[in-house]
Amino acid sequence: MKKIMSESFVIAVCVCALFFSGCKKEKPGTSSGSAKETILVGGWPSGDTAFKAAMAGFNKQYPDIDVKFQFTDTTSHHQALSTSLVAGSGAPDVAMVEGAYIAQYRDSTALVNLLDAPYNADELKNDFVSFKWNQCYSSDGKSLDSIPWDIGPCAYYYRTDVFKECGLPTDPEEVAELMKTWDGVLKVAKAVSIPGRRWFIPDASYLYFELFINRDYYDKDLTLQLNRPGDIEALNAAIAVRKNKWDMNADMWSSEAYAAYADGSCASVFTGCWFGGFLKDDIDPKGTGHWAVTTLPAGVSGSNWGGSFLVIPKQSKHKDAAWKFIKYMLATKQGQNDMYNAVDYFPAYKPAWEDESIYAKGDPYFGGEKTGEVYVRIANELKPIVTTMMDTTAEGCIYSSVNAGLADNLDAAAIRERVRSDIETATAEIKKQQIQILEDAEVWKK
Repeated sequence: MKKIMSESFVIAVCVCALFFSGCKKEKPGTSSGSAKETILVGGWPSGDTAFKAAMAGFNKQYPDIDVKFQFTDTTSHHQALSTSLVAGSGAPDVAMVEGAYIAQYRDSTALVNLLDAPYNADELKNDFVSFKWNQCYSSDGKSLDSIPWDIGPCAYYYRTDVFKECGLPTDPEEVAELMKTWDGVLKVAKAVSIPGRRWFIPDASYLYFELFINRDYYDKDLTLQLNRPGDIEALNAAIAVRKNKWDMNADMWSSEAYAAYADGSCASVFTGCWFGGFLKDDIDPKGTGHWAVTTLPAGVSGSNWGGSFLVIPKQSKHKDAAWKFIKYMLATKQGQNDMYNAVDYFPAYKPAWEDESIYAKGDPYFGGEKTGEVYVRIANELKPIVTTMMDTTAEGCIYSSVNAGLADNLDAAAIRERVRSDIETATAEIKKQQIQILEDAEVWKK
């Protein structure tokens, strides 16, 4: 996440250059016409692991399409994609776009409009979570250049072995009840923490970020929405956690934090459901039975963090094959569930949730807990939000500005004001670009 935040302005500028430069119109659905087509799919891990898990079914249905993968880190992928779209060459046939970046791509003239024939993507609309599908439309609603892959229902992940050792409940419902207030959160933080040896969470700022994890920073008038219920209480909790050294003061994505999750010296973390796949495959593969999942604490509910999309660049010479790949992976139960089983990318495609053998089944890694049911319940609570090009930069400020305020011993109100000032300064130029795009789409009201 930290890398995504630090590079967001560079990518926003690249995508704006793409939007304003225009792109030559092409007939949709053209392909090379060869007997066996090869398409290139680009993205970041663990997307490649997910796709490979579903390739057997895809290959059976489409034996004449060969799929190659080109995967790198999230930031490098988006920078390369933006550059290749502006240049008109070098892009993969299918590209992943992370949820934080979708506002920077959805007005692009260099991506295929999937509302057009032969794609007719709006036929799929009712099968997808509306929260995510609505983010795919262009500002004027006349094009749709991406299809949602997954959503990230947010939950609280905690080490049951640590909780048990500290005399705390380990049952998810009991933990949720204990932590339903900020006082309860601080009670748990104190109980599990041994300053210098074991910590409640990786970074205290995430207690405040929890309120913004939907990335709903702006309203339809692009007014920053920082004042919200529980914000001062969340910041006071963050101040208490940092003062008492109950957090590691480390980014949740750092190697230091990863090691602490695995050895139990960091007892918990707030994050999207995809984190379960990271735990299983990378962070703590030996952690079976040591982790459990429950709803976000302090009354925060119906939250989503991240989720990705797939797009087809107009420069692709294999658009038909690319569309077949996207439809199989994202709009079939088998494709979505093969990927969910592999990496915990929770489907944005709702029919996939009907498979009770998956979503009503206990997850051995999480002690037999039916995590799929937890995620479905959260997913059904998600509400539409305004997505903007400023979101990644705003997200970065939540982390850096809160930490700066904590370091300077500011009170909660002063920290919130610093966050506001830093976001408005950091997003000033990007906001102008966003407004220009909305004006060109004739949907901006001054």
